[in-house]
Amino acid sequence: MIRLVANAYEFLIEVAMWIVLVLGALQGYAVGQSLIGALFGLSLALIFDVVVFGTLVILLEIRNDLRKIARRTAPSP
Repeated sequence: MIRLVANAYEFLIEVAMWIVLVLGALQGYAVGQSLIGALFGLSLALIFDVVVFGTLVILLEIRNDLRKIARRTAPSP
């Protein structure tokens, strides 16, 4: 059950990051009314993703790396 929740959490973070990028581009286009506005909104959304979700992604990668190390160092039956 714990792995299911952890995997679902990882999936939800990735989906949230993509949604933020798409909404940032749409909002930038709505404000700027051009491709430049969309690119500006997309870049601001990317910065937001890195700041807000970056730490969570790093923690998830550390968890995955620790799981791989545990599998490699576990004694074989």
